[in-house]
Amino acid sequence: MSKELSTEPIVLSHEMMILDAFLKEGLDQSRMDEITNNLINDLLAELGMEKLGRLEIYPAADLRAPGWSFIQPITTSHISGHYFIEPDGNNPNIHMDFYSCKHFSWKQIIPIIDKHLALAKWHADFLYRKDVRAERSIWEISGEGAMVILDKRFGSN
Repeated sequence: MSKELSTEPIVLSHEMMILDAFLKEGLDQSRMDEITNNLINDLLAELGMEKLGRLEIYPAADLRAPGWSFIQPITTSHISGHYFIEPDGNNPNIHMDFYSCKHFSWKQIIPIIDKHLALAKWHADFLYRKDVRAERSIWEISGEGAMVILDKRFGSN
């Protein structure tokens, strides 16, 4: 079944969020598929986005910093991430990138990640660019758990 093309003009807004976070505790490596699937499915449902392909999950190649990486292609780009515990066995981390040509709110993302991964301290940058000629807006965001402590915007759109 082929999809019909819309006659409405397409409006692209290139938006990217880069998140670096510590987690309150390490994740269960034996549940990496379940944890990642649940996280991605909730994110896509909340953001109104659709999968373009299958979710790919890869265990860490260097077991001195155990964890896993993942990428979910979406119709408007991708969501990717890397979870790991530092070599000393402490400080579980998640690093995630969200990129979409469809508008999304970073304020929707943080509570979902906290629900699934139990965020400790985190920092994120959110970049909005309408097209290559437009000025960019950048938000510097940080917090702990689902709470936002800093929300500072630079530039204008």
